[in-house]
Amino acid sequence: MSEKHQKLVYAIIEFLNQSIDDGTVKADDKESLEVAVQCIGEAFGVDPSDSQQAQKLSIKPLTLQQIFEVYMKTRDKAQQAASSSSKPASTPDNPSPEDKAKAEELKKSGNALMSQKKYDEAIDSYSEAIALDATNPVYYSNRAAAQSSKGDHLAAVGDAEQAISCDATFVKAYHRLG
Repeated sequence: MSEKHQKLVYAIIEFLNQSIDDGTVKADDKESLEVAVQCIGEAFGVDPSDSQQAQKLSIKPLTLQQIFEVYMKTRDKAQQAASSSSKPASTPDNPSPEDKAKAEELKKSGNALMSQKKYDEAIDSYSEAIALDATNPVYYSNRAAAQSSKGDHLAAVGDAEQAISCDATFVKAYHRLG
């Protein structure tokens, strides 16, 4: 098991133990949760009472709940950005063969610009492709890659989610989310 997975398990165990300690969990449920914590620890080879593991796996000073709250805020902002900058009303949901062909050319142009590290120009090219064919998840995914390459990760998340909404089976879009 990777250290990344163990860190996650350790953070979950810390969260559950904190929930037991701070009264989040009803007194009647504490024993069940304690057993669950033991089972989770054993299943993943994580022992929160081991000081070496604690030092290696702890994410302190952060908590899992804080990380989750940041994720939720980021996701909400990304969804707002995607809904406000997603396809314009004039974009056809069923593009013509000519629009699809032009969009493919724009995608190829964007890909060439990406290889030259001209990220802003690549984003423009992919945006033009999307304006012609907003149903193709590849265009959103490629624009997400360009945005990520230039450090605009929030916009990249929005485009990756837009690609997924076009085609939930488009695996590359999930990779763009990390």
